[in-house]
Amino acid sequence: MNEIIPGVPAALMERMSFLLKRAYALLEDAIELGLTQLNISGREFAVLTLIESEGPASQQRLADRVGVDRTTMVALVDALEEKGLVNRLRDPSNRRAYLLQTTEAGRKRLRDTLKAVKKAEQEILAPLSSAESATLTRLLQCLVQAQPPRT
Repeated sequence: MNEIIPGVPAALMERMSFLLKRAYALLEDAIELGLTQLNISGREFAVLTLIESEGPASQQRLADRVGVDRTTMVALVDALEEKGLVNRLRDPSNRRAYLLQTTEAGRKRLRDTLKAVKKAEQEILAPLSSAESATLTRLLQCLVQAQPPRT
């Protein structure tokens, strides 16, 4: 059998789709371990990150930005609120709507989560030099930015 990595046929090691999926799976596994230890899911992390970086936002706006439906967003927000990481505030411009903002506990959890994510990324990228890692990031950004937004 022609294999570069035990259990992985050499022919697959030439396929970008395989390599990207494999790299993603490795990174996702490493990140998931850190997130589990912090009692937060990847989607909850995404919601906290957006609220903190963009300021208070409606559930609908967050659902659109994260790419989930309204029902899923309600469940995410309920979980974050139960954990004391976000608050719902009445939207002063629309009395029927709520804005979400992070709590102090949410900001702390976000800082801790960012450290865990960065550590996982560093572990996965350890075989690369700093320059190679930066190049990989720039190339992936170019690929993502060149695509039209998914609806």
